[in-house]
Order: sequence, then C-alpha cells, then structure tokens
Amino acid sequence: MEKIGIIVDSGCDVPQDIIKKYNNIEVVPLRTIINNKEYDEGTFSEEFLFEHLDEKITTSLPKPENVKLAIENMIEKGYNKIITLNISKNLSGTYNLFKMISEGIMKENEEIEIANIDTLNISIGSALIVHKTAQYVEEGKSFNEIINLIQRDIENATVFYVVPTLKYLARGGRIGKVSAMLGQIMNIKPIISVNDEGIYYTVSKIRGFNKSVEALYNEVLKYIGNNKFIAGVVISGNGEKVKKMQEILISKLKSFSNSIDVFKGKVSSTLSVHTGPDLIGIGVLKLSNGG
Repeated sequence: MEKIGIIVDSGCDVPQDIIKKYNNIEVVPLRTIINNKEYDEGTFSEEFLFEHLDEKITTSLPKPENVKLAIENMIEKGYNKIITLNISKNLSGTYNLFKMISEGIMKENEEIEIANIDTLNISIGSALIVHKTAQYVEEGKSFNEIINLIQRDIENATVFYVVPTLKYLARGGRIGKVSAMLGQIMNIKPIISVNDEGIYYTVSKIRGFNKSVEALYNEVLKYIGNNKFIAGVVISGNGEKVKKMQEILISKLKSFSNSIDVFKGKVSSTLSVHTGPDLIGIGVLKLSNGG
C-alpha cells in the first residue's frame, strides 16, 4: 500500500496553516550565515536578521545530514513513497542536493521510491504547489498520478513580488551595482517574477512603492484571467504599511468568484537576505477544472 510523504526546503515558504493542516509535510531548513556564524532557518528571529542585514551575511543550502534525516524520519513513520519539492534549481543548489541524497537512500532501500521535483519557482509560488500536492495525497490519488498533476501545476504557477530596495539584490550579485544605484536614485521599485525555466526576470520597473504594488496586483489579475485559482500573499518584516497592504491584497483576491483559497505568509530569511524588509509578493496557481 502506498503511504506518501512530502519533504520541502524552507525556501518554499509554506505557510504555517498549510503545514498544520497536513501531517505528512516535513520542512528542511536552509541556512543563513551571519558574521561567520551559521543558523538554520527558524532558529532566529526576523528582527535579528534585519539588525545584521548590512553586516557580513550570506545564505546556504540545507545541511546534507538534515535532508538525509528528514527522509529517514519519513521512512520510519511508514512512508514508502516520498515526494520532495524544492525551489528552482536555477536559483539554488537545493534541488540537486535533495536528488543526490535521495538516490543514495533508494540504493539502500529498494522498497522506497522518492520523486524529486523542481518547482521552477520560489517562495509562495512553490508553496502553492506543495499545498496542491498535499491535497492530492489526501484525496487518495496514486503516487504516479500525483507526479503528473504536479507537473501540470508547475506550468500554471508563478510568483510576482515588489522589492523595496535594490541594494541587497546588488550585494548578492542578482543585479549590477550601477543599475542598483540608478534605481535607488530614481526610486525604482521593480516587479520581479520567475520565468518558465525558474530564473528571475524583471517584469517592470516602476517609480514609487504604492504604484509598484498596484502594478503587481494587475500583473496577477492578468495572469489569472478567468481561471479558478489559489493564491498567497507574503511579506518580509513587520512594517505597518506592508502588513496593511498584505491584508488589502488578500481581501481583494478573496473577493473574486473564481478564487478558491488565499493564504497569508512570511518570506524565509534566505529570501529576505537578498531583498531586505518590506518585500511584498503574490504567488498564484491557476487550477484546471476548478480543482
């Protein structure tokens, strides 16, 4: 009999209410290195991160032993089929790490089957795929059927977000320093998304935060069209302005008749390191046949 478990990395930003709803999701933490000291995602506060944001700070893959432990824990609980879901391999080496460790475990355990899936997405865009995967398991769909459905969902999911400052993207080499400096001078707040290959690209460059958020919302509406959808709105930091915008966007998206579910969440520290506080993002997954 198939018993299916799901393992994800913390960069997928799966909201807590999704993790609480299903008992078969395990999250492996990515790492943040602050002034040469290493921290797993979830072991430090967002306030602590932002206090040190202008110091020596980088992000890193999960510890290999944590990935191995997560899979072994699933097997111990009786899961003989495991689906791993990761942020885009074109943005992180996490998928390749999960795949390598999974292959080693499958060689030692012939009765265990692990499917490693690259969501070609990040943050809440990946989280919505995780949510649908858990739903398919709950509905009793087979392992192979679920893998096919996930591939379809990946093609129908995206994420858009507004970055309040370009300096952290420039520091991480995501954009050139000259572009960042010009952007800061001109008050440019770009809307960033991921393409079909899971690589960042700039959707538009708009002056002023409020106008950018409005354009972000319009991009989401354009993407959804008349399809039924699930969505998630995430932020970084606890600024009153961004928290209020998050609530407004959630209530707007919920008001549509083709809206099935809208989640609220925070972005992981590993994403916040590259964006800073006050990011706002919307992930959306278009649904086939209303499901």
